[in-house]
Amino acid sequence: MGSVTAEHRHEIPLRWADLDSLNHVNNVVYLRYAAEARMALVDAGVIDDRRTTRMAVEFLRPILLGPRPVVVTSRVEDDQVVHQIGIDGSPHTFARVTTGHDPVGILDPAEGVDTIPLSLRRLDLDERGVVSPVQIGELLQESRIPYMSALLGEERGTVVLAHLDMRVHAAIPWRREPVESRVWIDRLGGSSFTIAAQLCVDGRVAVSSEAVLVGFDATTQRSRALTDVERAVLGRGLRA
Repeated sequence: MGSVTAEHRHEIPLRWADLDSLNHVNNVVYLRYAAEARMALVDAGVIDDRRTTRMAVEFLRPILLGPRPVVVTSRVEDDQVVHQIGIDGSPHTFARVTTGHDPVGILDPAEGVDTIPLSLRRLDLDERGVVSPVQIGELLQESRIPYMSALLGEERGTVVLAHLDMRVHAAIPWRREPVESRVWIDRLGGSSFTIAAQLCVDGRVAVSSEAVLVGFDATTQRSRALTDVERAVLGRGLRA
């Protein structure tokens, strides 16, 4: 792919099933919106259908259910595609998804961290017979949520995902045996923390990721500082 400055607009109707427990569009659904727009670019001959190896998502503000469709504005920048996700008629960008196709090197599995088994579903696979980037995002979410619940327990306040980076080191084909997620706290700040995770198959890292989570006040719909108790508990998950 070469540099392309033209923007391509793709509309997607909202669904009830897109929402999470906060009545916001679920984090993984933003990846689905970007995937829909990407396939529209493939169908139009703007890009080819190479396997996505890198994905970065910035969650800028929540989308609530409404009558207006989601609008994904996509542009090609050298060897990556940038998808700006908005709402029809709104001046705001709600999320930005950037995908790339460059090779990702080999990474050693993290040692001395928590592990969570994740079972695959047939619907996790794409037309190539491997887990799709969207479903990789879902598997990472499936490891992140129980990890936070187990670590924080009753001390867990509301947090939201602010940023997600993921890299595909190797494709994950269908398997009956669980994929192993290795997960830990990578960074701890005053109002945010980073969860790192690896999806491992047969002892090898297939996916690596970092997710930045921010304390959130559901009443004011604004960010908040982490409590001293939250910071103390999260600190136990920091990798030695």
